[in-house]
Amino acid sequence: MKFNIVLFLFFSILNAQRVVGYYPYWVQDAFPPQDLDLETFTHINHSFAWPDEEGGIESPAGFFDPSIADHIHNNNRKFILALGGWGHTEGFVSSTSTYELRAVFISSIIDKIIAFGYDGVDIDWEYPQTIEQKNNLTYFIEELDSVFYSFDPQLLITMAVPISNWSGQWLDMSALRPHVDFFNAMTYDIHGGWSSHAGHNSPLYQSPPGDADGSVETGINYLVNTRGLPENKINMGIPFWGKKYNASTINGSFTGSVIDMYYSEILPLIGNGWTYEWDNIAKCPFLVKEDQSKIITFDDPISIQHKCEFAQSRNLGGVMVWALGYDDMNSEESLTESINSHWLNSEKNIKNTLPSGIELYTYPNPFNPLMKINFYLPVREKVDLKLFDMRGRLIESIVSGDYREGNHLLSWSPSSTGFRLSNGIYFLELNTPSQRINKKVLYLK
Repeated sequence: MKFNIVLFLFFSILNAQRVVGYYPYWVQDAFPPQDLDLETFTHINHSFAWPDEEGGIESPAGFFDPSIADHIHNNNRKFILALGGWGHTEGFVSSTSTYELRAVFISSIIDKIIAFGYDGVDIDWEYPQTIEQKNNLTYFIEELDSVFYSFDPQLLITMAVPISNWSGQWLDMSALRPHVDFFNAMTYDIHGGWSSHAGHNSPLYQSPPGDADGSVETGINYLVNTRGLPENKINMGIPFWGKKYNASTINGSFTGSVIDMYYSEILPLIGNGWTYEWDNIAKCPFLVKEDQSKIITFDDPISIQHKCEFAQSRNLGGVMVWALGYDDMNSEESLTESINSHWLNSEKNIKNTLPSGIELYTYPNPFNPLMKINFYLPVREKVDLKLFDMRGRLIESIVSGDYREGNHLLSWSPSSTGFRLSNGIYFLELNTPSQRINKKVLYLK
């Protein structure tokens, strides 16, 4: 009996710690299912197929593959068919417009679930635009839930939802809420080409204060306080990509188009013609090109830590990532690692306490010739940062001195020391009066 109780508690905790990752088809060749971090991600949303106008389901070539489900299920994770995405609107409008078409659409979903091993469906309709479409979406979800309950009550219905009334007004949240297992809040794209200024992609808090474009916080407040969604049904979105503006400073004016960039594309720019900056209001980093002609807004391990702490403080049911394959896949997947460290921690979730310790990250790892070192201090402290070889010999004392509270970024390369580095493993050690952290790094010529 005791064993069963322990198991129940374990799975209850796991269920309260959802980490949903959208897995887009265009990354599958470079980032196959075997590379998915299934220790961190509890639900994989296979993205995207979409409805046609007759209730069928269309997909990119080679999208459906039963071996993906086999791999995910062998790791005791859920595999969800994500339908829609930006630009796939007309099929939803038509396929939900009548009872007969909705029945065909639902039958098509069941067929895909049976054939390819999905554990449910994620509806990403961006966006209904009329009262009629709003009502038809509600009818569709109600009818889908009824069919799922009869066919297999364990099948999941999830939805990607906007975080403002601009598009959120066309979703009847009170009617959808009983039929949807959880909602994936798109707490990103808060600024972009449509904005009046070059703002953060996903600011945790409004920057500048009161910014009309909002923030992650205002988005969650909208879903909970205005639209009545339960906190435990909300997964807060975390972007693994950023935006490049033709602008000289954050929140300044910009010209031309705004370009989306993967985190794996942004990371190598730090220190290579771009300067790392931190917005302590938004709790987000940004890069400024040395000639001050461009900026890049993005999330990094430290900003994700802040987001995870916020999600814990608000008792949210999970976090969501757009998109898998955008992380720094050639090193430690540092964004995923930050989610694992700061969200998937049972003790923190149970106690609802916020992490307050020192954080240390390095990238890339392996490195050559330059290693970026990122550390965070919750309070002002004296810092000693040293690099040792496998035998414990000191390679270099990298920094020693007092550092203020917050995030700090620096660079180190073997050319800065007279010690000739060989290929192999080294240890980075950060010491303060309150804590010691060791980080293993790999140098490859």
